[in-house]
Amino acid sequence: MALIPCIIISLLELGLLHHFGFVSQGSVGPYFLFLVGFQFCSIQAFNIMIWPFWLSPLRKLPGPKGGTFLFGQTINQAQALPSQLETSWMKEHPEAPFIRYLWIFNREVLMVNNIRAQKDVLQTKCYSFKKPGYWERVVGEISGRGILFTEGLEHRKQRRLLLAPFSLANIKRLLPFFQQKASETTAIILKSLDRREHIIEMSGLLARTTLDVVGLAALGYELNSLSTSSPLAENYEKIFEYVTPLQILISVVNQFVPIRPFLPFKANKDYVRANSEVRRILRHLIGRRKSQFREGKIQGEKSARDLLTLMIEESKDTWSEEEMLGYVKIQENIASSTPSQPELDGLSYLNNFTREVLRYYPPAPNFPREAVEDVVIDGTLVPKGTLVMLAPAAPNFNPHIWGPTADQFDPDRYDDLPELAKDAYASASFSNGPRVCIGKQFALLEFKVILVELVRNFEFENTGPVEPQKSGPSLRPLGGMKLKVRTASQVASADGF
Repeated sequence: MALIPCIIISLLELGLLHHFGFVSQGSVGPYFLFLVGFQFCSIQAFNIMIWPFWLSPLRKLPGPKGGTFLFGQTINQAQALPSQLETSWMKEHPEAPFIRYLWIFNREVLMVNNIRAQKDVLQTKCYSFKKPGYWERVVGEISGRGILFTEGLEHRKQRRLLLAPFSLANIKRLLPFFQQKASETTAIILKSLDRREHIIEMSGLLARTTLDVVGLAALGYELNSLSTSSPLAENYEKIFEYVTPLQILISVVNQFVPIRPFLPFKANKDYVRANSEVRRILRHLIGRRKSQFREGKIQGEKSARDLLTLMIEESKDTWSEEEMLGYVKIQENIASSTPSQPELDGLSYLNNFTREVLRYYPPAPNFPREAVEDVVIDGTLVPKGTLVMLAPAAPNFNPHIWGPTADQFDPDRYDDLPELAKDAYASASFSNGPRVCIGKQFALLEFKVILVELVRNFEFENTGPVEPQKSGPSLRPLGGMKLKVRTASQVASADGF
C-alpha cells in the first residue's frame, strides 16, 4: 500500500526539516499532511502516467490498442458482450502466452492466452497466485468465503477434506435427487401447456430447479422452490440482478472501496438485505444438519447421503459454519425409464453436447489472480502484484487449439479432436488444476439429467435473440430466456407419426 511508505518518508523528511530549522514546532502538523499528500499523489501519478507506458517490463507484450487514458480497456469491456473483447484479442495473437491490457487507473493486466501459460498459472505454479482482494468483495459477498478464497496450506487442507464427499462415486449417488427435480420441472411445464401457455420463461424455472437440487443433494433439505414461494429463491434472484445502471455502478465501485454496507439507495439496501437473508437461511440449515448428525438422527440413514452430511462425516466437525456456507453458496422415486448413471455415461452425443456447451458458453466469463511473488510463466517474468486474468473464452475459441471451426458450435468435434484440443488445459470453463471447481462433477451430472428429461418430453424453439447480461460474475440471459414449448407427442402428431 503506497500510503504507508509515504507516511514513513514524510516523517523522516519532517524530522530533517525541523532539525535544520525550516519547520517550526507549531507548523509540524500542516507540513506533515502536505508532505504525505504530495508524495502519495506523486506516486499515483507515476504509476498511472509513466510506469505502464515507459518503464514496465511488461509493456512490450502484445495487447490491444486504444482505450481511455485513465481507464484503459475498462469502458470497452463494460460495453462489450461477455468475452467479446478477450476473444478478439486472442485472435490477433493466438500463440502468445499473455495479452497485456490496461485496466482502471492504467493497472496492467495479463490475460492468459495459451495452453502452456494456462497450465503454469492453474497447476504448476498455482500457489504463486492468489485471488485479488477486489474479487473477494465482488464474489465473496455472494458465494461466501470458504474454499473459494482460502490460499496455500489452508486451501490444501480444505481440499483434502472435500475430496471424499465430492468424489465421482458419491456424486453418482445423488442421481435420484437430480431425477426427482427434473421430473418436477417437467410437470410444471406440462401444467403451463395445459393452460395454453406455450411461451415459457425457462431461465427462472431452471434456476429454481437447480436451487432445489442443491437443497436436496447438498443440504439434505427440501426447499420447494419449484412448487411454492421460496424465501431462499426470491433472495437469490435479488442478489443476481445486475441489470440497472445504479446496481452496476455500485458493484464496480465496491470492488475498490467497500461502500456497499453504507449506501442508502433502495437497490443497494435490497441487495444487502437479500444477501443477509440468504446467509441466515443457509446458516440455519447447516446448523440444523450438524445438530442432527451429532445427535445421531441421520447416521446410517440411506436417504441422508447429501453432500453436507458427507462433509460432516469426513471432517468430524473440522468445517466451521462459515466454510460450509462458502461451499453451499457456490453450488447451488423416479420412473424406471429415466436413464441410469451408466446409461448417461454411454450417451456419447449427450457427453459431446455437454462439453461443447461449456466450451462455447463458459459460465464464468473470467476469474482473476494476483501474483504473490515474482514468477516465470511460459518464459515471461510476471512481477509480484501483477493482475493475471483467466478468460475461458481465450483458449476455448483459439483456432490454433480447436482448428478452423473454433467459432462454430459443433458437438461432433469431440469424435475427432485436434491433438492440442485433447489437452486438459485446452478448456478452462471450470478452472483447472488444484483450484478446479470442486462442484464440477456435480454440475455436469445435474446438467445431463435435467437436459435428458426436458428434451425427451418437449421441443423448444427460440422466440427471438437472447442477449447475455453485460455485467455480473456469471453468464446469464438478459431479461430471462423465453422459449416456445411443445410436447414431444404434439411434435410427433404434427410430423404425421
